[in-house]
Amino acid sequence: LEFYGQQGWLDEPEGFFGSPPTLADITTAPLTIRGQALQRLIFESGYEPHPGEPGRERWLGYLANRREHALLLRHREPRPWVVCVHGALMGRGSVDLRLFRARHLHEDLGLNVLLPVLPLHGPRRSKGAAFPGQDLLDDVHAAAQAVWDVRRLISWIRTQEPDAKIGLNGMSLGGYVSALIA
Repeated sequence: LEFYGQQGWLDEPEGFFGSPPTLADITTAPLTIRGQALQRLIFESGYEPHPGEPGRERWLGYLANRREHALLLRHREPRPWVVCVHGALMGRGSVDLRLFRARHLHEDLGLNVLLPVLPLHGPRRSKGAAFPGQDLLDDVHAAAQAVWDVRRLISWIRTQEPDAKIGLNGMSLGGYVSALIA
């Protein structure tokens, strides 16, 4: 609390969340999950806790967490977007697609659907770490990285379609993350 207070973030928490650089270097690969054709997006998160921030070194040691993964269902022509932010213990393609009814959002409602994987979930898991978990500082860093990563994905959408309408849809923990982003 002392560190965060000295930085002014207890009085103005929005200052804690740095503005990430626009996402440009991204890898895409075709994928099929339960008969649904989609794209897997992978990129280096680039998130790091602030210099001197408690728990920084441990957080940077979670190597699998440095790479962000997301699933994408996209139309060829410009459409509105929805970013679906999953809850705790999710971040697995087949589960997230089903619980968010991604096929319905994409095919029936005509939306582009993006499903990012939150820190320490799915392919980003790191042994001995969880979000949310018992280590408060890991929770702080995970929330900050989640906001960072989703904002980077939104910046990527803006490079693809500058005038796109973008909505956030969060479930449970993802609702909390979406509120922080908003």
